[in-house]
Amino acid sequence: MSRVFLTYADAVHTYFSWRVEGSAEVRTARISPERNAALRDSFARSFPDAAPGETQEEALRRTFHDGAFRSPQDTWTYLSQLSQLLLPPELLRNFHPARRRQLLIRPSPGLAQVPWALLPTGRKDRMLGDVADVSLYAPDSVVALAPEPRPGAQPAEELMVIDPKIPGQPPSGPLGSVLGRPTPTDPLSALLRPTTVPRAATYPELARTTLGREEFLSLSGRARSLLFVGHVSAAGVESASAESSTLHLAEPVSAGDLLRAGWQAPARVGLLGCGSGSDLRYPEPFGLATTAVACGADTVVASLWTLPTEAALDALDAGVQPLRELILATDRALRAEDPVRSLLDWQLAKARAWYAEGRAADNPAWWAAPAVWRLDRQG
Repeated sequence: MSRVFLTYADAVHTYFSWRVEGSAEVRTARISPERNAALRDSFARSFPDAAPGETQEEALRRTFHDGAFRSPQDTWTYLSQLSQLLLPPELLRNFHPARRRQLLIRPSPGLAQVPWALLPTGRKDRMLGDVADVSLYAPDSVVALAPEPRPGAQPAEELMVIDPKIPGQPPSGPLGSVLGRPTPTDPLSALLRPTTVPRAATYPELARTTLGREEFLSLSGRARSLLFVGHVSAAGVESASAESSTLHLAEPVSAGDLLRAGWQAPARVGLLGCGSGSDLRYPEPFGLATTAVACGADTVVASLWTLPTEAALDALDAGVQPLRELILATDRALRAEDPVRSLLDWQLAKARAWYAEGRAADNPAWWAAPAVWRLDRQG
């Protein structure tokens, strides 16, 4: 399958270019500073990241009641406006369902939260993910650090770090449980397989464990995949680097800690936490997703914005628990022959359900959040 590379860069304007693999022709376009500013303002209004002075509960209420995710019509209108700015017709002519190509995108910091695959293409009900296998690709500085694939047979173990306990944090506290009390009949029991580590006979034995940094590093080095579901502290927006983005295990472990520790990341990594894939928002994009690539992952699923926890949804009296569906979709993608297509097909199905019925359980705040990062050594 041929590839198209799409790259954005922020200056006074935002400049972008695209090229089709095998062609020497490079096409370019730009976005004015005024439209740039409007774009960034729209992200702050639409996505559930808390703004300065805003509580997380207030941010979620804004997302569900005031922003682009308030209704299916609001979502379609907003994403259509993004598409008109970011996807020129000359670019879209490279894609068609009958000749679907890979589209590898390297956004600028100002565009790092765009849910690219869900942008309409100008044809009714057809989104970019319908006509292209959309993924993000890591910066050259990250690719240069990535090790060659491990020789020999690949590990069989699948490391599951599901809602780990953080010492000193009550279950209902800011760093408490993401998913609530685990039960033996939880849908996430599907994560229990003969290859799952840590070993567990029931879902309550798998979830809410106290996993330290050294054990995490050791288990990662022996696993073919990692699925982390828990608290992530993204770097502050005033920072020049995403290196301080942190996984919360038994102790906090930052992207910089993992890089310096020589983390042997599994080939496929899922990081489901608030802003776990926000790396490209920073001029120095060494966050958790890019660190996974630099440390050996060829595929990373991570979230572009804050993921509401079950406790937050209970506080809002939302009456839905969609995180589990997102977790299982990510798990399927990590195990699929084509992880990009697996996740995209699920997201597109969720999009169509949202546009058709507008149910709270299908709100884009969850299903539009994850993106797939790929290691591309030839781009």
